[in-house]
Amino acid sequence: MKTLTVEEAGAGLGQWVERALAGEKIQISQGDSIIELRPASAVTPDESETLPPLEALRRLQEESSVTPEQAERYRREVRKERLAAEARCPA
Repeated sequence: MKTLTVEEAGAGLGQWVERALAGEKIQISQGDSIIELRPASAVTPDESETLPPLEALRRLQEESSVTPEQAERYRREVRKERLAAEARCPA
């Protein structure tokens, strides 16, 4: 893993993008904050609308720092809210 300052990253941005695309973990720091330079998953708007909830959670967890426990807790909360909404408005 390579950690750079904003100035270092800016000076050689093309190089760092290439390395990130090749799979290397590149981090950029500014003060106490750190971001990662990595490829984003390509999802078209139509695809995101039809994405099954569990797949959406899997991708969210994969692309962020969400732990499996946090993802499961979120899934339960969403299910509880959905069931409550269905109870209020029967089909």
